[in-house]
Amino acid sequence: MKLEDIKKTNEYATPVRGDMDVFYDEILSYPVESRKDKWSVSWSDLMMTMFIFFAVMYVFQTGNRDLFFGDGPGKNNVSDQGSQTVVDLGVNPNPSQVYDQTRQAISEVLVNDPGSIDLVDDGSVRIILAGDLLFDTGESRLKAGARYQLNQIARVLNENDFVINIVGHTDDAPSRSERYPTNWELSSSRAVMVARYLTEVSQVDPERIFISAHSYHQPVRSNDTSRDRALNRRVEIILVKQKPYATPNQ
Repeated sequence: MKLEDIKKTNEYATPVRGDMDVFYDEILSYPVESRKDKWSVSWSDLMMTMFIFFAVMYVFQTGNRDLFFGDGPGKNNVSDQGSQTVVDLGVNPNPSQVYDQTRQAISEVLVNDPGSIDLVDDGSVRIILAGDLLFDTGESRLKAGARYQLNQIARVLNENDFVINIVGHTDDAPSRSERYPTNWELSSSRAVMVARYLTEVSQVDPERIFISAHSYHQPVRSNDTSRDRALNRRVEIILVKQKPYATPNQ
């Protein structure tokens, strides 16, 4: 056999390797890389553990809320253990919030014009109810329509812990009835009837309420016209932070 034939025989005896074979050889020849991101697995496990911990703490705190913090808004005074002092937790809304809530309640039932609510400089909120809207002339029995309006006001009163001063006023027309010999009796009786309705029917805490009566001695107008006298016949509900004559608990 000639040399050229032998070369040809050897060349054809060896299979021809294509480009894909070379590519796979290169891939398989790469060394195995070491994993450098194993820390991320441990970190994610730690984060999951912390999440579960805080979730358990939140559920525990929610379940024991009343035990640690009392009964919620409206019960925001607790005694320091052994100190015999009272700590205000600051849940009570400020006067401007009470003013806004009361104004909204008044507007819903159209008790009076929007000017019937005042935010006084000393931080008190004054609600002025027209006497003719609440009572018949010379009487202290509440009209049927006044009761619904007082219920709406009571809804606002029950959302805060402010002290409530109910004040009766009359005009200067003399009251000579057997039941109300003077305007002192009439103004005080009207204030009492409003207080009784709020506490006995609308469930306002009676310990928050005190009564004042001024007869015709604190008019808002001059009593010269029937309209001015009607404005002087009124009951005021004044919300203050504490009673003016309050004394420390013994």
